Amino acid sequence: MFRSKLPTLFLLILLSILPANTNAQNNGFGKIRWEKEKIQPGLVWKHAHTQFEDTLLQNINILVVNTAKRDLAIQYDPSKNAKVSTQVGGTGAIAAVNGGFFSIANGGSVTYIRTGGLIVDSDTAAKWKKNTNLNGAILIDTEGMVSITKEMPNNWFDSHTEYADILVTGPLLIENNELAALPETSLVTVRHPRTAIGKTGKRKVMIITVDGRTDQSSGLTLHELAAFMAGQKCTDAVNLDGGGSTTMWISGKPFEGVVNMPCDNRKFDHEGARAVSNIIVVK
Repeated sequence: MFRSKLPTLFLLILLSILPANTNAQNNGFGKIRWEKEKIQPGLVWKHAHTQFEDTLLQNINILVVNTAKRDLAIQYDPSKNAKVSTQVGGTGAIAAVNGGFFSIANGGSVTYIRTGGLIVDSDTAAKWKKNTNLNGAILIDTEGMVSITKEMPNNWFDSHTEYADILVTGPLLIENNELAALPETSLVTVRHPRTAIGKTGKRKVMIITVDGRTDQSSGLTLHELAAFMAGQKCTDAVNLDGGGSTTMWISGKPFEGVVNMPCDNRKFDHEGARAVSNIIVVK
């Protein structure tokens, strides 16, 4: 597979100036040599198994989505968790990733979630506890426009019916072209597998997975993830559930469509996908 180097010194300097305008932070990240494939009009898949200069291997997958040609939606089952490759059935998806945070033991989202204009789980808006990590939201309006914003009060979401799909998640990584301040929690400061979504233009969205917890992919801290997404020219970005949940699926690909290396089995293979409660699909 292709390999490239990302200067460690550049990354350290970049992370030392948070927050800052992302336009000044694109140099250095363009050196990754990507394998690219056009999946459908409006959807490109990029992949790299790359070694940074500090010898850390990373396995990165990106979906580049033009929402003028492709619809994004949130699929959610409040009653049970299922793998991404199972949940895509019947959704018309051509690609998907795991979505927001959820209860492993009981199923169901632990944040505010709306799908298809409805709060499918009648309790989800009331039962989730405020968490400093969960300070962002993904909004998809009835015209297919995707927005990434700060988390708002539940009654704000309830009143804005122009958004068919809403998912509260976090932390927010980039806001209005500036790196966001991040809480110093273990979710932020420890390297983990990551899933995230970012805006790169009015109708352009980037969805990313970074594998981790194996000797072939170390994962990223959220400071590193934010810097990487800034280098990919994201103007707004937010973290999704990661760790053992991190999964990317593409229709028709081997291994039941799983193209990344989910780590719930602690192996660098395609078999370790975790059952999750909600996913983001590209139709």
